Amino acid sequence: MIFSSRNNQFLITSALIGTLIFAQNTYSAPQKNHEDPKTDNTPDSPKDPLFHIQIRGFHDSVVKSLNNKRYSQQISDSISAQEIGKFPDKNVAEALQRITGISLSRVQGEGERIGVRGTTPEQNRTYLNGQYLASADWWISSLPSRGFNFTLLPADIVSSLEIYKTPQANQDEGSLGGAINIKTIDPLYAESGTGSITTQVQFNDLSKQYNPQFSAVYSWKNQPEDFAFLITLNHLQRSLRRDGLESWGWHERNFEQASNGQLAASTNPNATFENIWTPGGGGSAVFLQDRALTSLTSSITYQLDHNWALRAHLLHSELSADNSNQNFLWQPGKALDAQSPITDYEIRDNTLVYGELGHATSKPFNTSMEAIWRKAQIQTQSFHLDLKYTGPWWDAQYQVGYTLGQGGTSEDNTAQFSANTVYSFDTRTPKNIQTHYATSPLQADKWFISEARSDSQDGNDTAYFIQKDFSRTLTTPGLEKLSFGGKYKRHKRDFIRMRSNQGSLDGLATQLGTSLADYQAPFVDNFLQGIGNEQTLKRYSFANISALEKDFSALQFIQDEEKNSRFYIEEETLAGYSMLTLSGSSYSANLGLRLVKTWQQAKAYERIATLPDTTADYNWQTNTKSYTDLLPSVNLQVDLTESLISRFAVARVMSRAQFHHLMPSTNYNVTQAQGQGGNPDLDPYRATQYDVSLEWYFADAALASVAIFNKDVESFIEFKRQLELHEGVQMSIDRPINGNGGTIQGIELSYQQAIAYGFGIITNYTYVDGSRTSQLSGLKDWIPGTSKHSANLTAYYENNQLSIRLAYNYRTEFATGVGETKMDDYGQLDGNITYSLTDNLDLVFEFLNLGDETIYTYDRNEYAPTAVYRNGRRFYLGAQYRFSTH
Repeated sequence: MIFSSRNNQFLITSALIGTLIFAQNTYSAPQKNHEDPKTDNTPDSPKDPLFHIQIRGFHDSVVKSLNNKRYSQQISDSISAQEIGKFPDKNVAEALQRITGISLSRVQGEGERIGVRGTTPEQNRTYLNGQYLASADWWISSLPSRGFNFTLLPADIVSSLEIYKTPQANQDEGSLGGAINIKTIDPLYAESGTGSITTQVQFNDLSKQYNPQFSAVYSWKNQPEDFAFLITLNHLQRSLRRDGLESWGWHERNFEQASNGQLAASTNPNATFENIWTPGGGGSAVFLQDRALTSLTSSITYQLDHNWALRAHLLHSELSADNSNQNFLWQPGKALDAQSPITDYEIRDNTLVYGELGHATSKPFNTSMEAIWRKAQIQTQSFHLDLKYTGPWWDAQYQVGYTLGQGGTSEDNTAQFSANTVYSFDTRTPKNIQTHYATSPLQADKWFISEARSDSQDGNDTAYFIQKDFSRTLTTPGLEKLSFGGKYKRHKRDFIRMRSNQGSLDGLATQLGTSLADYQAPFVDNFLQGIGNEQTLKRYSFANISALEKDFSALQFIQDEEKNSRFYIEEETLAGYSMLTLSGSSYSANLGLRLVKTWQQAKAYERIATLPDTTADYNWQTNTKSYTDLLPSVNLQVDLTESLISRFAVARVMSRAQFHHLMPSTNYNVTQAQGQGGNPDLDPYRATQYDVSLEWYFADAALASVAIFNKDVESFIEFKRQLELHEGVQMSIDRPINGNGGTIQGIELSYQQAIAYGFGIITNYTYVDGSRTSQLSGLKDWIPGTSKHSANLTAYYENNQLSIRLAYNYRTEFATGVGETKMDDYGQLDGNITYSLTDNLDLVFEFLNLGDETIYTYDRNEYAPTAVYRNGRRFYLGAQYRFSTH
């Protein structure tokens, strides 16, 4: 049964208590030790290395992961380091995609962010050893997200990944879908003087580049075994290429039809054609990037005495992401603003799917070729100190930590080469954009430089915390433990973007006075292979980036702060909790209450009254808000038999709004009398969730399970368009509001089994049904991040020397949460083959995206494609060597 109303909470809670009492009197199962999955980083057994030294068999690692799931009081999933090592996953997000209910978002062919149970990445929290981990974004157009950027975390640093789908009171709030905890190992439990070195070469069949990959792990402890450390080092390079057809800026326009049949853009509300879905621009794009990820982690443990242990966790990860993008553009937005007429057209489904644009009359150019090159770097750091006391009656844990994510694009250089030409665009063919230009894209001397820019973007994500947790073992029958504690956290997020000015024909571009012919370079091979048709623009004049960079170095760029996007947000939270753990011969449970108070300061520039023909003026302003959340939770596990387990959970959860939605600013264009604003008074997403699951551990390394979940969300964020008075002008402003609520409900099915003779299978399927009605339109609307169907299928074979994995991941279309953009169905096949030459040396071959799948997104309907991207296949060949100094 899937519950659909929060009014069922009392009935469900009563049912949980009744089931608990019934189970206590019906079945006796072996007693279990229920460990706190958040605050206790002690491994499940001494054989739990971060590297492949003691546990080598995939079968053993599956048993370990199932054991973690079996004895967790929450509805959760786990994946161990050995399992990750046997998949070709190169970062933590790609490892997480193998888990039931997890959906992956890819950027440039690499897993970047994850959603849990039909939610968007920013509605879920990521933790390192139970604590928040900051991150940053390198893309110049990115606005800060609460979702973690997993490109900063290589998979090799992980001991295990834990996914909590139901919360409990001693875990941080902030997740609507689920929480991800990345665990590193306590080095006291690793064998001293052991380590591993892995080297690989990566080949991308689209970029035709070879890149080195290196990772190393080493662990040591002293003779008394009261002091130990473990370090990991990774350096991963990747030269990538992405071929794409793009369009952007789809919006509604009115058009007036002239007597000759031509169309012109119009502000007349009673124009011939009203609210036509119209593209702002697009192009055929070649994106090239050189990535270099370097990460260092260290875990140190010092057993002070029998009762006290001190642990320190350190992480530094840095990604260099320099890139270039060349794009031959079609720009109807620019052309219409330059009074280019639409001489021929077709409208389908209220969408301008074909248009032929004439010469511009009010400006010298109406479309361009664009060459961009960027220097980008981001990093994340984390320091976490953990002092733990274990006594005969009381346990205590004191934690303090700091995390910083920072960086962005330090240089974003753009050269535009333009022409005033008749051209057309055509989006009538699915997954294709066809363009034709009267001035050929191969006539480089006909395209003159019209714009020179040098911009930048930077952001910081900083958090500090101090936490105290206490627990007492109880002697009353049925009562196992009482836990309580508190946490203070200060979280700061700022963002700044710099824009250069005076770069057009009346400034820097005229100083150069060049054409595209002055920077010609060979075009890439096999561009857009398998995308589009013979009418698609697949060849044009390419620019020599090095020559452009040399000429740009002689220009005197003047940058100004882009005040419209600048903001600073600070959140202080004070949380306290209490939790009671119950246990009996056939059940275990925890009942808890978390109380959290949030103080929010949102600062940004607000544009103030200025004359239309003068420079805009701004005022830095601060808005404050505070709110309190009471978050009860109940988790119940019942052992129906020794191998059959049922779980029930009820909880209240919350997730805070995106940072840029909280900006107290309004950005607008006086001439167009329209713009966008933020809303610092936004309330968080809040939901009541109900979960029930049944798990059958029917054999060694085997599981069949079903889980049903329902989230009643009180309010989703919508964008309300309203008239506001700015500078004495009535303007149409889009502003985020707390709209109507809705439900996210679904079912998860999982099956895995070691079949026979080394063969086995791991498969799962998730169905999610998101339902909400827009407060503004009254119509049914998509819930961002929700794919109705997602699935994983892994087949494996293993003997003493050979290990083979084939893994397929698939999800159906979903709304991205950016405007009306949706991503189409996507599936990808990956694999790993490992051959053991000796007990200490393995040869490894891996591949990703063997089917060379394309990514396709569209805006509102499929006549408005926003991206058709091909990222190519990746292949890895290398070796892993394990050693011991003893």
